[in-house]
This record gives sequence, C-alpha cells and structure tokens, in this order.
Amino acid sequence: MTGFEEKHSVINKEDMQSATDFVEEFSHELSKYPHRITASKDETACARAIRNRLHDETDAKTRLEAFSTPPLLGRGSFLLLGIWYALCYVVYFVSFAGGRVAGALVTLLSLVMFLSGGSVLMLMYLGDRKFGKILPKKVSYNVVSESCKDEKSVKNTLVICDNHDATLGSPIKDFNLVRKLFMIIAPLSVFIFVLFCILKMAIGTQGDNVAAKISAFTILPFVSGSFGIAAFVLHFSPMERFARENNGVATAVAMATYAYFAEQPELLADNTKIVYVSFGAENSGHGGSNAFLESHPEFASAKVLAIGDVLSDNFQVVECDALRNIDFSIDVVSAVHASAIEQGITVSTMPHDTLLHKFNSLHGFISDAFAKNGNPTATILAKDYSKCDKSLSKSDLENLFSLCVGAAMKIMAKEDVTPKTVDSVIATAPSSEMKIVDVESK
Repeated sequence: MTGFEEKHSVINKEDMQSATDFVEEFSHELSKYPHRITASKDETACARAIRNRLHDETDAKTRLEAFSTPPLLGRGSFLLLGIWYALCYVVYFVSFAGGRVAGALVTLLSLVMFLSGGSVLMLMYLGDRKFGKILPKKVSYNVVSESCKDEKSVKNTLVICDNHDATLGSPIKDFNLVRKLFMIIAPLSVFIFVLFCILKMAIGTQGDNVAAKISAFTILPFVSGSFGIAAFVLHFSPMERFARENNGVATAVAMATYAYFAEQPELLADNTKIVYVSFGAENSGHGGSNAFLESHPEFASAKVLAIGDVLSDNFQVVECDALRNIDFSIDVVSAVHASAIEQGITVSTMPHDTLLHKFNSLHGFISDAFAKNGNPTATILAKDYSKCDKSLSKSDLENLFSLCVGAAMKIMAKEDVTPKTVDSVIATAPSSEMKIVDVESK
C-alpha cells in the first residue's frame, strides 16, 4: 500500500490519521528514555509513561506489574563469559609452574573449566532460565491493560503485546562493526585456546628446548586470549549509557492497536476481551513475558499477537523460532498474511532454513514464552541482522497499524476449534515475585 488508500485499509481515514499521529508523537516521547535496559531507572520511567498515556487515551483499567528478573540473563551473560574466559587463561598459565604431570593436570583443569562453565554461560546467553536462577535479580515492570464489552460474558481473549526495554549495547559506537569483529575474533580465540591446551597436555614443556616450548605455548595464546576476552567483554555492556535505543515504534503501534478496539468496543468480537501488555526485561531472557504468564494462568488459552522490533519497512511475520525449535500458531500467522493481502501490504514470512536465517532467532521472540505455554501466537517484526536499519515513513506506520488491526480482527473472528476449559488448565498460583499494582490514574 503506497500512502494511505482508504478503499484497501480496514481503518477509516480519520482513525488512521489519529493513530499515526499518536505513533509518531508517542514514539518520540519514549526517546526521552534512551537507556532503558532491564531494571534501570529509564526502563521504570518508560513503563510509567506508557501506563499513564494508555489510561489517558482509553480510560481502561491500566496497571504496572512488578517482577524480579536477572538483568544479566541473555546478552549480559557475555560479560560473565569474558570474565570466566580470563579466569581459565589464568589457570592455563599457572600450569607452567608445575612438572610434566602436574602441568598437564592443571591444563586439563583449565580446559574443563572453560568447556563446562562456557557451556552454562552460553545457555544463559540464549536465555535459559534454569541457569538464570543463579544470577542476581532486580525489579522490572510490565504494563497491563484490559478492555471488554461485558466482563461476565468473556470467553475468549486476545493479547496485543510488545516490549519497551532497550537492548545492551557496546562502548564502541559502531555496533554492527563490533558484531562482525566478534564473530571473527571470539571463535578463533576459543579455537586457539582449546588447541593449545590439547597440545600442551600432549607435548608438555619439559625436556629439550624448554624456553622455545614455553614461548610457543604462551605468546600466541596470550595474544589471542587478550583479544578474545576483550571481544566478549566489549560486545555487550551492562552499563546504561551504552544501551542500544529502542525506537518505541512497536510499543506505540501496539498501544494504538489496543486503543482502537478499547475506544470502539463494538468492534470487538462477542465474548472477547482484549488485553495489552508491554513487557519489561524482555531482552534479558524474555523476563517480562515469562513473568506475565506465571502470574496470569487465566490467559492460558488467549490468542497472542506480538509486535517485535520494527527497524525498517521490511515487515515479516515469524512462524517459528528455528534455533529453539518452537513453532508458532499457523492460524495466527495466516491471519497476519490474510490481513496483509486484503489491504495490499507487503509482508513476508521470516525465512529460517539456512544458518544465517537461524541467526535471526538467536535471542528468540516475544512469542516464544506464549508458544511454550500453549497459546496460539505469532510475532510481527521488521529486523534482520544481515541488513542495516532504516527509518520509517508515515506510510510505513500506516501500513503497520493497518496490518495489526486487520490481523487482530481476523484472529478474533476465528473460532476456537479446541478451546481450553477451566478443567484443562493447570491451576498456577501467581508468582511470589510478582507484585500487581492497580493504577487507574496518574
């Protein structure tokens, strides 16, 4: 859709103008909180701004939900991996102080330390919440709002969600350059470390040419190790001032989509509640979405439309997390495509066949937690690690808003073939770490 063509869009011209004005204005307002990484002051302030604005726009019951989450889970684990890698190198160099057998055993210890500890930290980097329990926690917030025609008659729920937190950045400004260098330096450094540990255990440093052997087993490992440690430590910094700014577009569009139905409840399907959630700590092992599901077992059968990072006009719908082998709902994915076709909007399915494509799933998607919980879900986004980010035009915002509203309508129109009943849902008490705060005004 080039520009706004009312005959194609499911939204009239007046509503479209109002929505795009809101998206432009509020995404700009959120730029006042550029350092909103998990559990930071900016993230908390951003959550409050979303809560207050949503209440003002819709008069719907809106609240903050506090939860505890480890900020270093996910990308932050690379700092820990760099520290652990440095400790393994210290043990490796200590091995030169012993004899043949002692030196080999200490070298073996450094290798085992690296492989075992590195594996655990890599799982943390990929968002494994079981190992994340050992990390220190801080408080973050989800913003939740609900709207329906008649609370007593609600049988179906549609959740519109996004995340408002920023990702960790690097002290080096050109993050794309940092990522490319890391992909070369880190694997090479690790390979050299493992290779030299094996060679040192096999050859040793005793016998003839001791000085030459020690030089051979120390100089290259020291150089490659220094670069490797720096690559891990500098790739993602947990310091707020280095955060990679969240442009706020996904949050503003998700809010506008929710408000569109909250302000016009006659557009909601019968017996349907619409829920808006903006997740905090989503870039730290999907802390926000997991906390939301733990505290809301009543949404176990809800359908979920998630809006991920929107960094260009290349809109895509994600049908699976290829790296973690998590499939999303065919019904929700098809609803997004049907909305796009009906309105003349270009939307593709995110490819996931090659290794490069799977790299786009490295940090997962908002839909992951919902899919594992059994919720029909899919994610709309516009992000590709292999391409540069691009600013969005007003026409792009119109297309994205139309796409989301149309998809929501089609999702609500689909009948549940096998809806979950109360008996089929395992009763789960709200998390002891979750604190729900009802806020109906500023």
